Amino acid sequence: MNQTIEALCLLVLTSIMITVLIGCGDSVRKINIPVKVDSQINLDQYNNLVVLPFTAVKRRNMLANVPVDTGNEIALTLRYKLGRRKGLNVISTQETFLMLDGETSAVNTLAKANVDRVISIGEYMNVDAIVGGNYDFYAVSQPRRAYSERYSRTLQRYVTYYQDYLEKTYVLSLQIRILDVATKEFVWDELYNRRASEAHSLGSMIISEVAPTNSILKNLIQQALRKFIREISPHYETEYRFLVQ
Repeated sequence: MNQTIEALCLLVLTSIMITVLIGCGDSVRKINIPVKVDSQINLDQYNNLVVLPFTAVKRRNMLANVPVDTGNEIALTLRYKLGRRKGLNVISTQETFLMLDGETSAVNTLAKANVDRVISIGEYMNVDAIVGGNYDFYAVSQPRRAYSERYSRTLQRYVTYYQDYLEKTYVLSLQIRILDVATKEFVWDELYNRRASEAHSLGSMIISEVAPTNSILKNLIQQALRKFIREISPHYETEYRFLVQ
């Protein structure tokens, strides 16, 4: 009985709100409200942090023209972005390489099988947390068909046309992990996928197979890192509200 009454009251209230909105007409205005969003991880607990070079995932479909220093470039960019955070000391690139002293290949991707080795390096560097991961950059091609309408003077009506083309999609998969040196546990382990697409004819598709992809790769890396930094930092997001005047 009580549930029936509550449902009836909710229905009446909804009807009143709809009536008010309709009656107000132009008096209803859509406004943007900034809403603070907390960080998904508490980085304030870490004073010193090191970012290790990211490593490539060796797959057969990985693009062959990916620069060999991509992993170092990802780490360099991430050091800069994390270094801007107040109260967080990020070990410099030069100091990181001096301390690793050839251990980069052994540390690899911060894979869970290498935790003990990574922890020992973190203790040697006297840091509270270690950031690292791996990346994969590949392309997928699929046939597509685009439709359009044109007016035919002969037929005196609009006629539908189509054009076949090849869509090449570049995909970056960036795995970012944060390892707590004290607890020996991963406190962050997320995969960031970013895509960029191009339309090609058969001829341009062949050319694209040997064309440089550095600018595309760098843009996708920046997108992925921006999302990561946003998730680990307090920030504001926009929500929409309707203001009845």
